Amino acid sequence: MQDLRLKLKSAFTVDVTGERPERFLNAAAAKGIYISEARPIEGGLRLRLSRAACRIMEQDLPEGLDMRRVREHGAPRLLRGIKKRYLLMLGAAAAAAAFAGFSSAVWRVEVSGGTPRLRAETEAFLKEKGLVPGTLKRNIDQNAIKREAILSIDDMMWLWVDLKGATAYVRVAARSLPPKKLPTEPANVVARETGVVESITVLDGAAAVGELETVEKGQVLISGLIPSERIEEPIIRHARGTVTARVWREKNVIIPKTREKRTPTGQSRKIRSIKIKKFIVNFSINSSILYPKYDRIRTEYKLGSLPVEFIVDEYAEVKAETEAVDVEAEAARVRAEFEKEIADSGAKLVNIDEKREDRGGGTELCLTAECLTDIAAETPM
Repeated sequence: MQDLRLKLKSAFTVDVTGERPERFLNAAAAKGIYISEARPIEGGLRLRLSRAACRIMEQDLPEGLDMRRVREHGAPRLLRGIKKRYLLMLGAAAAAAAFAGFSSAVWRVEVSGGTPRLRAETEAFLKEKGLVPGTLKRNIDQNAIKREAILSIDDMMWLWVDLKGATAYVRVAARSLPPKKLPTEPANVVARETGVVESITVLDGAAAVGELETVEKGQVLISGLIPSERIEEPIIRHARGTVTARVWREKNVIIPKTREKRTPTGQSRKIRSIKIKKFIVNFSINSSILYPKYDRIRTEYKLGSLPVEFIVDEYAEVKAETEAVDVEAEAARVRAEFEKEIADSGAKLVNIDEKREDRGGGTELCLTAECLTDIAAETPM
């Protein structure tokens, strides 16, 4: 405690220079003045004195000596600095008020159990009901959430909310549903896209096309009307099946010959501010950006449901240059993206043809992919 009082007490580091600086120590000792951290420097001594001791020695300094205050220490200097930064004080006060309610609020919501779809629906339901990071615990009605969740979410059997510390653990269980009934309403199977039929598998209905036959988008592939030899009217069914066809898909892009390259110079500046509802307080006295070109990265720290945000904007200076585009590398990237699009659609890639044409400012890349895919789509009659 004694060390803390000494650190908070107002004091100065002073330099004493001149002829025989040790006379200063003798004079101070004669006046009963306490001196700490005394050490020699070029041409004199550097030591620490209290504010009152500085005034006494300045008034009765031994002849031939010079005393200069180098640095101030203690609580008064700190308080003067904070007083000038009134915006910082406002931000600190807002932060203190925000964090005061940390222990009485939920800052993390974990949903476990059930299926991925059920967990996603539960998270959306909890957000709608206000159970989100920052919600005060006293505002959470666990029994009401359980009842409404079971009534609102079809696949849910039960839900349990357990509050531990700053985390809300939500556990769910999916309802066991009976097997899905096959549709019985009349329907045909039509083509999703144009192609050449490779194979056809009929689960219900009658095949309307054959293998190696070219079909157009929307054409009937499996009919829900089945001819009958015993009755005049055809039998009406819900047609089902798969039709694998060879299809062709295209992708055209223009690859520019040059592009702008932005290189960080290493110079950056951060501007901090606090947003309370629509009112923004800037911590920086000078917020002007003198960089001719820069990239801005904004980081926002939200305090749950409270209308308070801490904002940090980092402005990084960049140097913009024009560089030539590697056409081969860019074409390879576009081709890889095209192949991924085909794979994500469920189609099997057979072959890709590539053509390039010069378009002045760039190169037009034309990709034609040959694929095998199921083009069957059920549609009501």
